[in-house]
Parts: sequence; C-alpha cells; structure tokens
Amino acid sequence: MFVPKFMKDDWVRRKGSSQLMQIDEYQTELVVEVLAGRKSAEHIHRQYNGKVWCTWINENEHVVSEPFPESELEVAKQ
Repeated sequence: MFVPKFMKDDWVRRKGSSQLMQIDEYQTELVVEVLAGRKSAEHIHRQYNGKVWCTWINENEHVVSEPFPESELEVAKQ
C-alpha cells in the first residue's frame, strides 16, 4: 500500500539545499501486467514511481516545476 511522505501543498527542501519548494503531485506511471494462464489478459493500472513534482520560483522570478525522488526531500521548517 502506498503511504505518501508528503501531501499536496506541503513545503519541502531538497536535503542539503535552502531552496523552498511546494509539493504539486506524486508522479505515477502506467503499469501493464500480463496475467498468467489467460490469453491476452492484461491488467493496466497506475503506480507511484517514487518521484514528487515540486514547484518554486527561481532567482529570475520564473516558476519552475520539476520531479524529485521523494527520498531526496525533507520538510521545510518555516
């Protein structure tokens, strides 16, 4: 079972960085499983791939969105 470490709109930082970012969403990917014993039986579902999309404003005042591995992020203390 998938248990998120962060929630949408949480404020985070990359470990060792001072850049404040906000969580947008968890990245998922389509997974196709072929079921054994049945001809052409497939099960398609979305599965979390370990990355979280974060948004922040860079030094040029542009909005940036980028995925980061969840393991590289920590809660930003405000």
